[in-house]
Amino acid sequence: MGIQDLILAVKRQETPTARALYRLGKAVKSFEVPAPRAVVEPLYYAQQSARNAAGEVARLAWNQPLFRARCASVGQRLNLFDGLPYIYGHLAIHVGDDCAISGHTSFVTSKVFDDPVLRIGDRTYIGWMVTISAAQRVELGCDVKVANGVFITDNPGHPLDAQRRRTQPVGPEDVRPVRIEDDVWLGTNVVVLPGVTIGARTVVGAGAVVTRDLPPDVLAAGNPAKVIRPITPEDRATDA
Repeated sequence: MGIQDLILAVKRQETPTARALYRLGKAVKSFEVPAPRAVVEPLYYAQQSARNAAGEVARLAWNQPLFRARCASVGQRLNLFDGLPYIYGHLAIHVGDDCAISGHTSFVTSKVFDDPVLRIGDRTYIGWMVTISAAQRVELGCDVKVANGVFITDNPGHPLDAQRRRTQPVGPEDVRPVRIEDDVWLGTNVVVLPGVTIGARTVVGAGAVVTRDLPPDVLAAGNPAKVIRPITPEDRATDA
């Protein structure tokens, strides 16, 4: 009997021996080491503290220096948390002061234009698993909040025409710059497509796909994203 046959026999509990092995396996899987809270809770916090300390050392001594060296310019008081972003291609990245950027972020470009640019304004936050694709130019203003899983691109990735898509990359005619103005908030998993400008202080709801310009001071949501209503003085009073 081969190993796979034995495993199948145990799963089917075909013989007394197989049933005993099955019960033994279940017992092993359900076994837990005793964990008295008074003993284990301090160990938990010690482990977390050690992990956080190691992360801070890596951030200050390794990740942030490498990121600064790769970017065209980076302002003061950068907070590059939880790793080092993935950067692909010849992309000029400019980062303002007091920005916070997740290390689980991707900044990518293509070979369409010689000098593609990504600009990130002061005090802007970029969350976990964000991807920004800038074939020519993507601009994020100051105090922008980019939630987890957001995708921003100034290009479609591939030509629309199937024949071109087989043999050709995106061309200059396919690329349209993106601008996200000051104080915009992009909710979780928002997609911003080429040519879009999002006006200052606008909020885009989670999962929205922004295919065309949005004005300032509105709440937008949906696929494609549409203006739901203006952001009113009452909203600002509630937020305060």
